[in-house]
Amino acid sequence: MTASAYVVERRWMRITTLAAAGALGFATLAACSSAVSVQAPAVAEPCEAVLAGAPISLLDELQRETTPGDAAAIAWGDPPIVMACGVDSRPTVNAQVIAIEGVEWIAEGVGEGTVFTTFNRTPVVQVRVPSTYRPEIDAVSALSALIDESTTLD
Repeated sequence: MTASAYVVERRWMRITTLAAAGALGFATLAACSSAVSVQAPAVAEPCEAVLAGAPISLLDELQRETTPGDAAAIAWGDPPIVMACGVDSRPTVNAQVIAIEGVEWIAEGVGEGTVFTTFNRTPVVQVRVPSTYRPEIDAVSALSALIDESTTLD
């Protein structure tokens, strides 16, 4: 075996070992966290682009599994930030409208956080952000370009 072939083989073994260790660590981490229970309609065609384009991490928090499994929703972190697609939009009188990157959001304080719901967009997207992630608007700021690209103006 030539010196260069040995180095390549050793590197391949090290990469394979690191990949296996990483996969084991991820599986262990995933097994420790429980699925996030969400209230969202089942995935429908208008939401596929929104869900497919969602980032793996949001505000440095990784995606988490959601239940039910067919819900048009994605969650990140603990406590979870939850994005649901295809929801009903019923703003209250106290709602505040915020425009970010061409997307209008209705912001409503609820309990320990804020619910942001798109306005004049199809499908309607809602993002629930716990107050742990203050300022909560950072979450929708990070998602606004995706929403602008994957939804249509009414």
